[in-house]
Amino acid sequence: MLQLDGTEQDCVWAIRLPRYYARLTMADPKGDKLFVNLGPSQARRRLKGFGHGVRKVQSAGRNQAVIIHTATGQHLKELEAKFSDVGYSSSESTLREPIDNLPNLGPTSIAWLRDVGIGTIADLEAYGPLAAYRLVKIRQPNASLNLLWSLVAGLQGKDWRKLTDDEKQPLLNQLASD
Repeated sequence: MLQLDGTEQDCVWAIRLPRYYARLTMADPKGDKLFVNLGPSQARRRLKGFGHGVRKVQSAGRNQAVIIHTATGQHLKELEAKFSDVGYSSSESTLREPIDNLPNLGPTSIAWLRDVGIGTIADLEAYGPLAAYRLVKIRQPNASLNLLWSLVAGLQGKDWRKLTDDEKQPLLNQLASD
């Protein structure tokens, strides 16, 4: 318990203490949630100057944010459109993990994959690493085989440099047959 002896400093503490506790117990803003495949700081940058009922942006995990909002109708469509390139969902359970979370990929590879329509790990699994590599190679002729190795190893949860020649050879054969 706080002991006060009547000094000026104690009076300042007595005044500040309730504000401190008020901040700790402040309620979360009311509204609907929109989960997006961007970190909170990136989501805030996209929303700068947007308004339209956005109450709060906070982290929802690695490379994911939740936007608490009151947007409806056209404003909700505009809010969703701001994140259509990276993926969004109204529930956390249906938001698929962003391609950014796949091991072995840097920002350039991620951008290349997004350019060909692969924004989530589930998208990559649906296309398959070889088809994804081919799509990227069409648009980015300078993409190296390291991208293919990164995609294959990333889906297996290991470092791309740990792929053996026995694992690489069938992929090379499939590329050569086209």
